[in-house]
Amino acid sequence: MVQLILKNDIGQNKIDALLNFLKSWDIDAELKTTISTKTQKKNDFSLATGIWKDNVIDANDLRKQAWNRNK
Repeated sequence: MVQLILKNDIGQNKIDALLNFLKSWDIDAELKTTISTKTQKKNDFSLATGIWKDNVIDANDLRKQAWNRNK
């Protein structure tokens, strides 16, 4: 089995032309759609939030710690 992945959203007429071309060469082809990569990237970012799950983060405390480092 060989998979061909089209990364850009192309028009249906181009997809039909590609499928017709492949079939003209006796290549059995079928079309499957998947979820977009943009959705997957959003989910990847949420994995990092688990690092800070049990920590209380306060912007004012962070500022105080940053200013005290210079002294």
